[in-house]
Amino acid sequence: MEKKKVELLAPAGDFSCFMAAVNAGADAVYLGGTKFGARAYANNFTDGEIIEALKIAHLFDKKIYLTVNTLVKQRELNEVVPYIEPFYNAGLDGVIVQDIGVMAILHRAFPQLALHASTQMTITGYYGAAFLKNIGVSRIVPARELSIEEIKNIKKQTYIEIEAFVHGAMCYAYSGQCLFSSIIGGRSGNRGRCAGPCRLPYTDEKGKTTYPLSLKDMYTLPILPKLIAAGIDSFKIEGRMKSPEYVAGVTAIYRKYMDKYYADPQQTYQVAKEDEIFLRHLYIRTDICQGYYEQHNSKSMVTIKKPGYSGTDPAVLETIRQQYLTKKPEISVQGFVTIYIGEKPKFTLSCQGISVTAEGESLVSQAQKQPLTRTDIEKRFCKMGDTFFKIEQLTIETDNKSFLPVKILNELRRQACAQLEEKLLTLKNIERTVSPIEMDNNVDKTANTANIKNNVDKTASTNKTDNFILTAAVLTMEQLEEVLQYSTIQRIYLDADLFIKNNLDKSKLNKKTIQNKNNLRGKSFYLALPYILRRRSYPYLAIYQRFLEQESVLPFSFEGVLVRNLEELQWLNDIGYKGKRIADFSIGAWNREAEKFFLSLCDQISASIELNKKELQELSGFADMEYVLYGRLPLMFSANCMQKTVQTCIADRESVQNIYCLTDRYNNVFPILQNCCHCYNILYNSVPLSLHGQFEGLRKQGIGSYRLDFTIESSAEVKKILAYYCDNLRNNNGLPFPLEHYTNGHYKRGVE
Repeated sequence: MEKKKVELLAPAGDFSCFMAAVNAGADAVYLGGTKFGARAYANNFTDGEIIEALKIAHLFDKKIYLTVNTLVKQRELNEVVPYIEPFYNAGLDGVIVQDIGVMAILHRAFPQLALHASTQMTITGYYGAAFLKNIGVSRIVPARELSIEEIKNIKKQTYIEIEAFVHGAMCYAYSGQCLFSSIIGGRSGNRGRCAGPCRLPYTDEKGKTTYPLSLKDMYTLPILPKLIAAGIDSFKIEGRMKSPEYVAGVTAIYRKYMDKYYADPQQTYQVAKEDEIFLRHLYIRTDICQGYYEQHNSKSMVTIKKPGYSGTDPAVLETIRQQYLTKKPEISVQGFVTIYIGEKPKFTLSCQGISVTAEGESLVSQAQKQPLTRTDIEKRFCKMGDTFFKIEQLTIETDNKSFLPVKILNELRRQACAQLEEKLLTLKNIERTVSPIEMDNNVDKTANTANIKNNVDKTASTNKTDNFILTAAVLTMEQLEEVLQYSTIQRIYLDADLFIKNNLDKSKLNKKTIQNKNNLRGKSFYLALPYILRRRSYPYLAIYQRFLEQESVLPFSFEGVLVRNLEELQWLNDIGYKGKRIADFSIGAWNREAEKFFLSLCDQISASIELNKKELQELSGFADMEYVLYGRLPLMFSANCMQKTVQTCIADRESVQNIYCLTDRYNNVFPILQNCCHCYNILYNSVPLSLHGQFEGLRKQGIGSYRLDFTIESSAEVKKILAYYCDNLRNNNGLPFPLEHYTNGHYKRGVE
């Protein structure tokens, strides 16, 4: 059996880009419409244009995937099904989705529509891929940060389709886990409105101003055979904000080398220098790199210098226009015309093993003056108008005595073309009605789901204004010591790596505060799992499991876990975890459907920090909700390391508080925490979130718990915050907030 070839997937920001992609050899095109697309500032497609594009794509055996890859607010949710329905009826091949609530709705409404998990869902390994496959997703677009080996592992373990980026711009942060533009400027990347603060200059701790958050563009032609061997199903070109010339030029070059490889996989593979130069003249940002496929991170991936686009060669652009933008694709057909006096005229068109015949309504009459010649007939029937058909061969049978008005000849041709187009589309769309969920026989369809909680709609819980608890999350032992001294803190989230390696030594736990059982009484402890879980972190999972199973030297047991991503939800299912689960805000529950979904798997969810007061009120499960009341908001999670970029790698896996700072143009200082256990960075906001002024309004909503999220605070700072929130705020003593600078985040303003 011949192995299926990798799909070449091109971007289209408008209809001209779509045609450029088709002409240049794309197998599929992804595009956005008027709603729910993660490129709000692209021209995008009208509904009519999407349906027309579907018709054209299917005529040429291409596919179209619609981007529905933003997080969706509750008041928008009822628009999803009516928006998708006409495209589904027109044969839409798949939707690329970020919001788990939207995914649930689409799966119910259109069970045969292929669901593709957007890279915005931050799938970083086998666990997340397996989780999505179990709920009906047929394809994932994993995080761009994954290596070839990680992609191989996902494919080997799940057999799910994998769509991976091979060319174009790269975000510094894990997609879907970036709030930089959202918190700083109100333009959320999760809503397709990123303002690109990572492309701006920042000053490091040595006073040098560079562009340390701006990555070079991805270019993978040199490693294409390795990517094919990894089991990737679709090569994705980034660029829905780019020009038709970019789309056509990049698509054509990747098409050339994919075809070259498949023609002879054993032949020595090498990219011609002139082709690399050609691509460099197509809107490359500063320089190129091969992404993360063969390196976890590197200074060589960062532009450092100003990340402007390199110049475009007018000659290159003109060549592209001539080859791909000034023509339209064609389907070769054979025609057969019969025109005889006393009979109805007929025109038959045939291609790809099918044929149709159009027949005139009236009988052919005898010519009174000049009969139709073969040249006249050929002229009328070879002119295919605005169709995509091209007469390759025309057979004419006539008596040379006949006459038909030109209008009738033209109408006969139009009818035949319309019939052929309809029949071709009907046959091709029938092929697309097969359910996209085809689980491999080697994969247990029901495996690893035994511990999923009953799907009960917990959003019906009774809200009580004063029935809430205060919780705290800590990263350091010093923070833990301070939190333990407050009886009003009833739940404590301990960073999963706080006791890893030498920190697990008993000498670290001998401090009176931690050993004093009075300080532990009345408190529940939860293990806060990593924000990013990748294959390099899998060895730690056994340690986490021992913690959860109480096989440790800790003086307390864990009642539950704080889950940060889909990877961890699946891992907990795999180990049959029976404790409580709380979903963090990084999960992304923006609407009631997502809320209901996660509450079927978890005991509580954390409200999104991008929702404002009104949008928060549109949700309903307040008793089963936690809200961050105080904390440094994480603006970015990245695989690239700031310490490594501006200085050198320290790889200090024993420490949980390696901090580096960047300063922006307005002298705002952004602390960056290096998590060396899992090798990712967290860039925090320059000031903490504090909703002490909004607390009374929040209480009226009946939210179940409020969190104080401690990250880089010192022991003294933690003490001040605890004193205010635990002693003053809860008891309404009216004391001033101890910090001069803070933000209300999105509670008042929200995002577009």
